[in-house]
Amino acid sequence: CDFEVKTDKGNIYEGKTVILTAGARRRKLNIPGEEKFNGKGVAYCSTCDAPLFSGKKVAVVGGGNAGLEAVQDLIPYASEIYLVEYGEKVKGDPVTLEEIKKSARVKEILLNAQTLEILGEQFVTGLKYKDKLTGEEKTLEVEGVFVEIGSVPNSEMVKDLVELDTYGQVKIDSKHATTSHPGVFAAGDITDDPYKQNNISAGDAVKAALAAYNYLLQREKTSPAAE
Repeated sequence: CDFEVKTDKGNIYEGKTVILTAGARRRKLNIPGEEKFNGKGVAYCSTCDAPLFSGKKVAVVGGGNAGLEAVQDLIPYASEIYLVEYGEKVKGDPVTLEEIKKSARVKEILLNAQTLEILGEQFVTGLKYKDKLTGEEKTLEVEGVFVEIGSVPNSEMVKDLVELDTYGQVKIDSKHATTSHPGVFAAGDITDDPYKQNNISAGDAVKAALAAYNYLLQREKTSPAAE
């Protein structure tokens, strides 16, 4: 075999090719209340959970493209939306920013705001943050907090095997799903493909499987045994 994959349970699997589809995990705020209220007002996927916050006040943490897109997803449902950004300006797409500003449901865009704690009893009731310019601590009365500060690819296991970009994503030739290591293919959110959606990942996984199959066929044709 060319590759061995060892699991956390100690099982070892051998193969002539490997397809990496380990995905990515949501980057977290790591503040009090985040884990406690996960699924009880704290959410990480606006496309999945926006309808659950119909008529409710929500905060979106993160002023990048993910945060702006979350606001867009929430506008048809939430009664009030607050965008909370740690930096001094919103970093996401300017066109999208101008679009969301037109909505009466987007009540405020808070800059230089450091999130401190997610408040609540059984469910979320507020978000505590600090104004970095004044040092004053304030509280938003909201029933939902969407954490949209990016994701972390689950690529630690292959960091010494294939080439990664500065974000830890596996670099691929998107046409063939190939990586920097012959025989290793990758698809989905673990890669540097800019589009992160389930249906795209599923299609790319099929592409990777076909590429791996063709790789094995070509190798079989060029092997000494084939002559």
